Amino acid sequence: MVRERRTMKGMGAGLAVLLLIPVIYCRHNAAAADFYATRIYPGISAALSFIASPFGFSLTELVVVAAIAVFIWLIIKAFARHEKWWKWLLSEVLLLVWVYIWFYGAWGINYSRSSLYSRAGAAPMPYEEAEFHEFLQEFAEQLNGNWCPPEAFAEIGREAVEPPVKAWYSALPPESGLCKPREWQHPKKPVFNRMYSGVGVLGFLGPAFDEMHINTDITPLEYPFVFAHEYAHVLGVSSEAEANFWAFELSRASDNKAVRYSAWYSLLSFTWRNIQSLLDEEDFKAWVGSLRPEIIDDLERTQEHWQGMRWTAIAKMQKRIYDLFLRSNNIAEGTRNYGQVLRLVLTFSDLHSHEDGEEG
Repeated sequence: MVRERRTMKGMGAGLAVLLLIPVIYCRHNAAAADFYATRIYPGISAALSFIASPFGFSLTELVVVAAIAVFIWLIIKAFARHEKWWKWLLSEVLLLVWVYIWFYGAWGINYSRSSLYSRAGAAPMPYEEAEFHEFLQEFAEQLNGNWCPPEAFAEIGREAVEPPVKAWYSALPPESGLCKPREWQHPKKPVFNRMYSGVGVLGFLGPAFDEMHINTDITPLEYPFVFAHEYAHVLGVSSEAEANFWAFELSRASDNKAVRYSAWYSLLSFTWRNIQSLLDEEDFKAWVGSLRPEIIDDLERTQEHWQGMRWTAIAKMQKRIYDLFLRSNNIAEGTRNYGQVLRLVLTFSDLHSHEDGEEG
């Protein structure tokens, strides 16, 4: 029996090493990561999300809890059996290796794929003051023109948002590098929702089963944009800036005025500091003064909503850990990557020739 257990452990370790090699190779080779993202990940994502689809709760969160429980159980078992320290340490390392393989094999290799700039054969647009001021004028006009009162979002839920989001992503050309949406992929409610509200997480992708999660405390104004953002992650987007870009492009093209306002409002909330840093104090105040006062009220109301649930110390710790995590996965800007959407919009969006649809 002991020999059989040792044989099984040896086979498990050997298989882990075999799987670890291609995962590490893809993580350090953009061409291999691109092949994974466009040829392998679509099948993996379809299969994992299909397995998770019957469950109303998050399987990813369950996997995380189970992994932590097994990690603790291995330590307790080792002490109870008076095992040598190196034996239980090997067991813990093997567990972590399997978690690593699952995370990167199921989704995480997308962190190493080529950027949207590389896929599109484009270079980031350099900053030019005149063009930036022209963009800001368009930005203010769109914000003001698409503003909606809170009651306009009463019917903006999953049933209204999901079909057009999937239709828009389905129509993207292969050059975009995104997967095609699947009928069974729907957002899930996080099990530990209060914790996410405490650290300011509006939504996230569960990589173990490629599940998208949306915080149940989210405001109706934020919902359309966050839905489109998180679904971009399901379709293989790793960069937060790129996910913001696709969500913005999708939402601003909607024939529903409330969804369009969600797009421009969310772009404002992500780029407020970027805009402030690029303008002198007088110009920034003048630009903010050109916005409808109701928009500033929306910003303040949203901030108060999340601030009321915020766990300040834990939120700062979470942000620092996530920043380090992003930097270790080829996102050089860390959490500041969210705000880099402005450069993507300036580079790829044809705002001046775009005609917003009529309210639906």
